[in-house]
Amino acid sequence: MSKNNSTKKRFFIVDGYAFLYRAHYALIRNPLITSYGLHTSALFGFSNMIIKLIKKENPDYFACVFDSKGKTFRHKIYPDYKANRSEMPKEMQDQLVHLWEILEAMKIPVLKLIGIEADDIIGSLAKNAKAEGLQTYIVSGDKDFTQLVGKDVFLYAPPTKKSTEPIIYDIKKVEQKWGVPPSSIIDLLGLMGDSSDNIPGVPGIGPKTAVKLLSKYGNIENVLDNAENVANKRVKNGLSQNANDALLSKKLVTIITDIELEYGIKDLVRTEIDYKKTSKKFIDLEFQVLINALQTLTSQKSDYQNNENVKNYEIISTIENLDKMINDLFESVQFSFDLETTSLNPIDADIVGISFSNKANSGWYIPILYKNKSAGIFSDNDLNFVLNRLKKLFIDNSILKIGQNIKFDMLILKNHGIDVCGPIFDTLIAAHLINPVARSNSLNSLSYELLNYEMVPIEDLIGKGQNKITMDKVSLESIAFYATEDADITFQLAVLFKEKLKSLGLDEIFYTIEIPLIKVLIEMEYKGTYVDVDFLNKISSEIQKKIDALKTSIFKISGQEFNLNSTQQLANILFDNLNLPKIKKRSTAEDVLTELSIHHDLPKFLLEYRKYNKLKNTYLDTFPDQVNKKTGRIHTTFNQTIAATGRLSSTKPNFQNIPIRKKEGREIRRAFSTQKKGYKILSADYSQIELRIMAHLSGDESLCNAFRNNEDVHSRTASNVFNIPINKVLPEMRRIAKIVNFGIMYGAGPYRMSKELGLSIVDAKKIVDSYFQQYSGIKHYVKDTIEKAKKDNFIKTILGRRRPVWDLDSDNSIRRKAAERMAVNMPIQGSAAEMIKIAMINIYKKIKNKNMNAHMILQIHDELIFEYPIDEESEIINIVKTNMENALLLSVPIKVDFGIGSNWYEAH
Repeated sequence: MSKNNSTKKRFFIVDGYAFLYRAHYALIRNPLITSYGLHTSALFGFSNMIIKLIKKENPDYFACVFDSKGKTFRHKIYPDYKANRSEMPKEMQDQLVHLWEILEAMKIPVLKLIGIEADDIIGSLAKNAKAEGLQTYIVSGDKDFTQLVGKDVFLYAPPTKKSTEPIIYDIKKVEQKWGVPPSSIIDLLGLMGDSSDNIPGVPGIGPKTAVKLLSKYGNIENVLDNAENVANKRVKNGLSQNANDALLSKKLVTIITDIELEYGIKDLVRTEIDYKKTSKKFIDLEFQVLINALQTLTSQKSDYQNNENVKNYEIISTIENLDKMINDLFESVQFSFDLETTSLNPIDADIVGISFSNKANSGWYIPILYKNKSAGIFSDNDLNFVLNRLKKLFIDNSILKIGQNIKFDMLILKNHGIDVCGPIFDTLIAAHLINPVARSNSLNSLSYELLNYEMVPIEDLIGKGQNKITMDKVSLESIAFYATEDADITFQLAVLFKEKLKSLGLDEIFYTIEIPLIKVLIEMEYKGTYVDVDFLNKISSEIQKKIDALKTSIFKISGQEFNLNSTQQLANILFDNLNLPKIKKRSTAEDVLTELSIHHDLPKFLLEYRKYNKLKNTYLDTFPDQVNKKTGRIHTTFNQTIAATGRLSSTKPNFQNIPIRKKEGREIRRAFSTQKKGYKILSADYSQIELRIMAHLSGDESLCNAFRNNEDVHSRTASNVFNIPINKVLPEMRRIAKIVNFGIMYGAGPYRMSKELGLSIVDAKKIVDSYFQQYSGIKHYVKDTIEKAKKDNFIKTILGRRRPVWDLDSDNSIRRKAAERMAVNMPIQGSAAEMIKIAMINIYKKIKNKNMNAHMILQIHDELIFEYPIDEESEIINIVKTNMENALLLSVPIKVDFGIGSNWYEAH
């Protein structure tokens, strides 16, 4: 809360549009967009600020003030007032109708008057509030409001990047910051002018000069009267020649404080928000993360606080009840289940309890571990007894098992000897397929959005931060409700998703690719990957020597030691000490250092240092810590619901990003080897799969024929673009063609190509134009795809996976170009992802059917990696190659390159 010792009631006035713009531009590089295409950055930031402000300060009186359209008296006395202000961006304008609805739901008064600026309304409110005996806090970052600061009136400036707390300006702080007291701010601004509002001021007079003049002469009028006495000739002439502008500027910046307002101060008493109305609006805007925060601002109970009255949840505490539950579930055609565990690492997690549901608002919880448990409920070590009883349910082939991220629960059960059989349904995957760009598909978020139901927050059970506990330390009553609610909500969501998948034509991808893939990934995660820790440690030591040598060279060149990982210290060395060109201001990003390498050796050494440092810290030193002590292998998690294109990703650790362009990065793959004697590694990699899919989708004859004739497609492109025979293509020409081939696929234009190729934009444009002349089918594909996406607001893969695409008609060229690149690339990359997933499923089935010892251990982009006994070599190669090449039939042949070895490096 704002520090003051007064007992006076406090009035907070928010400068509305200032905060709306602030929120919009804070997220300009990564804007928030709903699944239906509405930009919401401004709304989200504004709402978040309001919630935080009310929570922190608990105002007695509250209002938001906004400008209205139309001219004001300032425009009459100075027509160019704010003439350089651009129109509000369209994506902000579209949010305004929702802003008024949010403020209405939160019961926050909105003040605006036609022909009157927000500043003048705020000034008048502050004056009226003071007369009523209130303390007023003007919530704004605008320095103009400092003129209003006085006894019981404060400027409440929001936090900045350098500060997490607001700055509250009183009379003393205003003078410390600007050099003059609040009473002289209008004189200061009159002399300085203000470019943002197009206020002229006096040319050549900045803050320091203005403060000196006012300190000596008191106000702007006295300064002008004494212009001839000013020693600095330039300042003297400026004052003499621009006296009228100075006086006009003072008038323009002076905030009016006697506006007649329709609201009295007593009408602005803060009232409690309408929780249900506000939370519903936030659900519509997909602001699930803000709904919990709302709860702290209201005495109204959230839904979950009343759940005990509407939910039929039972704690299983006897063998008889356990058997009755099992019988009820057997009679169902489907049930959902959820495991509560001590860890999010499925290999090491202990089961705390298991919940089930087979109809809405009902469910059971079987406790295993919980706070203050003194004895077993079921005996025989509880868990073994329960799992033996439940096993027949999980292995039944006729009952549908439903889960949210069901792979996690199935893997834990597998670790306990139960392979879940029969049909399965994953609500997390269904949600991701339906809306692959959702900010969150967590169970809580889906419950808010689709069921209008607020679940018990996990923090209510286990706390946050250092005080966080594991689930086995939670009381039985608390965990029972929480866990059963998870199963219940998952069951309800599955009912909705089944219909939604069908209506969107996504049911085939869901049931024939994503769901069968779960069992493949479970097997891969369960088996894990063997990594030679001793080898990694050896490489790490060698890399450390290179890092130390680079450090020595860097410090020698720079003439001093400094923190190499501090961008600020590095910027000082590069731009202040060495006076290197300031590319992108004082950026020390990789592309900037690369460009600076032309001018000096230091950036070149820094790039090398960063490369080796990342290699060591991200991979060499972290992989050994992720080796499981029980198995001696790394068990990564494969994710089906992160990439909007449908590509698989891996976490803990991320194997997808192992650098392979440099020798040292490729060496890491030597550590991925076999654990058993008599085994080998097989690597199978799709050859130029995305280019082949581009050929299929575009139908371009030149590209299709290159693949059908088994030509080197990059050499063929070079031959076509440079108009020379293919046998005359030089290595540099092929390199350029390769960059263009892949660049076009990712929607790169001449500017981006010029950066990639190291050519001028003119030369890069010539190459791109020549490319499209030779491959006219690709040109038409790009154009048609963008046009169709603009019409449909989504794009699709070959098999029908959808991804929303917005901003294709945006006025913002950066966003429009990004949307165009996405529209062109997603069908290609998404189709490649589907192809390798189908291959994985079919290979897995073949291996299982033949009862082979070979197993798939990794999927990295377009590559599959297997561990197999030597006597199965010919068979596994045949299975892998055949199923990868026939996973998805295209109009051009599919080629798979493969290799074998004692480790991944040798096999690649």
